[in-house]
Amino acid sequence: MFSRPTSSSMAFPKKKLQGLVAATITPMTENGLDQVVIHVGALSLKESQELAQHAAEIGADGIAVIAPFFLKPWTKDILINFLKEVAAAAPALPFYYYHIPALTGVKIRAEELLDGIQDKIPTFQGLKFSDTDLLDFGQCVDQNRQQQFAFLFGVDEQLLSALVMGATGAVGSTYNYLGKKTNQMLEAFERKDLSLALNYQFCIQRFINFVVKLGFGVSQTKAIMTLVSGIPMGPPRLPLQKASREFTDSAEAKLKSLDFLSFTDLKDGSLEASS
Repeated sequence: MFSRPTSSSMAFPKKKLQGLVAATITPMTENGLDQVVIHVGALSLKESQELAQHAAEIGADGIAVIAPFFLKPWTKDILINFLKEVAAAAPALPFYYYHIPALTGVKIRAEELLDGIQDKIPTFQGLKFSDTDLLDFGQCVDQNRQQQFAFLFGVDEQLLSALVMGATGAVGSTYNYLGKKTNQMLEAFERKDLSLALNYQFCIQRFINFVVKLGFGVSQTKAIMTLVSGIPMGPPRLPLQKASREFTDSAEAKLKSLDFLSFTDLKDGSLEASS
């Protein structure tokens, strides 16, 4: 779930972002929404600032920002200046950077970005790291051990490696339907049963590797969620195209073969994964 981290410079509750966050599904408690971090990144600085202000007005618990990717910032200082202006539009909210260079094309290393970042952005509290560069991720953790930042990993099939590096949590779309196996991996890791944790990670990788070869993205995630929940998720927005029936049938067969979901679960639309 989303929760707020500690900060030496701001009066935030002493609670760090950690655990699994299932991307695209709204986190809920019995009383409604849990603590929510709103993504306010946009191609326009003005739009990002407006979204940040709105997030503050409606009582969000934090904001996150992706790097602008049409007119790209090519240096650390330029990117920091952009993020600083967005953060300043909501000065009372914890601020997180969403690092995903494969989509933005912004190749500035996260480790470089974090160096001295709280001097420029006092509300900075951590990042979501969606990249396979474990050297960069590891150095983010190693060089900021005293800062108590949240280090959330965003590559589901490599989460165990990131945990070894010091990840405090994870955000990923597959946790919507592979969350039980992933939590079992986290529990094994906490018990220092690395052999069992590795077996869970390999099992998760088998499914992800299978669907990646078929073509896997937002459209296919929506199709899988419709399959496992029984709730129609609807088509994706253009330019994305609806997942094919061939993909859905293949994904269903793979889920069954890996015992992520039993035949009954799929038929009845239950979200509970089998052990």
